[in-house]
Amino acid sequence: MAVTADPTTVPQPQPRGSAARRAVKALVFGIAALIVSPLILITWLESVTTKGEGVFLTCAQLLANLPGPPGAKLRGAFYWATLERCSWETHIGFGSVFTHRGAVLAPHVSMGAYCVIGHANLGAGVMLGSRISIPSGKRQHFGDTGGIVAEARYDTVSVGAGCWIGEAACLLADVGEGCIVSAGAIVVKAMPARSVIGGNPAQVLRTLA
Repeated sequence: MAVTADPTTVPQPQPRGSAARRAVKALVFGIAALIVSPLILITWLESVTTKGEGVFLTCAQLLANLPGPPGAKLRGAFYWATLERCSWETHIGFGSVFTHRGAVLAPHVSMGAYCVIGHANLGAGVMLGSRISIPSGKRQHFGDTGGIVAEARYDTVSVGAGCWIGEAACLLADVGEGCIVSAGAIVVKAMPARSVIGGNPAQVLRTLA
């Protein structure tokens, strides 16, 4: 009697076109990394010789203003080499900038124009609209006693995998996986996974199935 293989348990080969596209993307990424290698080098030298981030931020701002797909590729290559961790499969829109090295980008993160990101952990497939702000938490200049202090303190804001963040939202606290954050929302406290979030201050509007 013939035995029929279960397609759910047998690894399926990827279409040739998909593999070819990925190979082309990898080649383009390699070229972009080569082009920005001088910026990567001087940023690395700063990281091993000082505690400052002035050179990193200068390079980030310089690359932020390069237009079109070439600009996006060059930004992606630079951040792949200089952030705490960054997948090479990302899209960073025109005018967008990371203000600190302490950010983590999982694969397939995409952001629109003019985003400003500090210490953040962005999960796989996170999609950011334009003008999103994630400014390293909500207490950069508040001490333990509640008073204002000169030396900044940074918190890492986590955005779970598969989140969609709307235009001009500001995230000051964590957002769970699979959330939709409405345009203009100001998130000041941690939000549960699979929620529609909106308002100022933001609150859960409904739970997704």
